[in-house]
Amino acid sequence: MSVLSEIQSSSTAGTIGSSAVNKSTLGRDDFLKIFLAQVSHQDPLNPMEGTEFTAQLAQFSSLEQLFNLNKNVESMTEAQSDSSRFQALSLLGREILAEGDTLDLEEGSIATGAFNLPEQADCTVLVKDRYGNIVRRIRLGPLGEGPQAFQWDGLNDAGARADAGTYSFEIEAVGDQGHAVLADPMIRGRVSRVSLEGAEPVLYAGQIPVRLSQVLDVRQTEARDDAGPEETGQDDPDISV
Repeated sequence: MSVLSEIQSSSTAGTIGSSAVNKSTLGRDDFLKIFLAQVSHQDPLNPMEGTEFTAQLAQFSSLEQLFNLNKNVESMTEAQSDSSRFQALSLLGREILAEGDTLDLEEGSIATGAFNLPEQADCTVLVKDRYGNIVRRIRLGPLGEGPQAFQWDGLNDAGARADAGTYSFEIEAVGDQGHAVLADPMIRGRVSRVSLEGAEPVLYAGQIPVRLSQVLDVRQTEARDDAGPEETGQDDPDISV
């Protein structure tokens, strides 16, 4: 086996997927230096055959392509990361639907949520605190298949104002034949800020953190009065999932 073959077999596995430079690992320039040294110090009475020389040049060309591929992958990864950051920033002020079952209740305001029904069902929203205790039951009644929206006025079942903060919710849905229907809960809110720390941007719908990969739908909305009446549940034509 030639010197280049030994270097290639020991280096190829770690070439792609890592941008860190390890001082104990030979680089592309080292490969070329070794190859030139091998050629210049060959035995004049037993020179390298043309086929062997050509084979080693082909091996070096293969290594060059691997290095270039690694560099291109790194460039694509960086470009994708920058694109995600710009995309996240463009969502500021917009209303989003995202995977999740969290409600954000601000002081003196209402909380909004959404869910998707696979079939017609009679629905009730159960709002829960961080300990899993039911704070409020919101009867929505019969609803059709598809995306649905609801609002919580911030009152508990006793009629008192609940503390501001984040709550979870689940949907109790019963089909026409009395069977349970599994509804998919969704976070609904306006993006108030964006965090660019970490590998993936994080949006904040009020106080609810939402990863960019969780976002299902985005829309531009006009300012609304969050002190309006509580919705009893309705099809929302603005929601698409």
